[in-house]
Amino acid sequence: MGDADKLSYLDNVPARRKKLPRRRLLFVALAVVVAVVPGVLLTRGRGAPKGSPEALGLCLEVKAENAARDKDGAPLARVLVATPDSTDVEILLPPPVPRTGDFIPLLAERHRKGPADYRLDAARWKASGPL
Repeated sequence: MGDADKLSYLDNVPARRKKLPRRRLLFVALAVVVAVVPGVLLTRGRGAPKGSPEALGLCLEVKAENAARDKDGAPLARVLVATPDSTDVEILLPPPVPRTGDFIPLLAERHRKGPADYRLDAARWKASGPL
C-alpha cells in the first residue's frame, strides 16, 4: 500500500468525537459551583435598603455658599453635616443657607450590613428650611 492509498483510507474513516471522561466533567461542574456560589453570596451581603427613616443632621460648617448651581440656576451651598451615627458628610443645599448649629432634615437609607447612606429630605427642606 502506497502513501497516497493510506491517506485516502484515512479520509474515508469517520472522525470520532472525544468524550470527556466522567471524572473531568465532574471536576468542571465542581469548579463552576465553587466559583459561582461565593460570588452570589458576596453580592447579597449589603442587600436592599431596609427603609428611609427621617433623621436630623447638625450643620457643622458652611464650606462654600455658591459652590454650584442647580438645574433652575439657584446657588447651592456646600455644608458639612454631622449625622446621627457620628459620621460627617458634605451635602449641597439649596437656599436658605443654614448657619452653624442648625439642624438639617435628612433621609437615612439603612442597609442590613454596613453604614447608612444619608441624603437631604428635599420636601421637608423646602417646607421649613433649617430647624
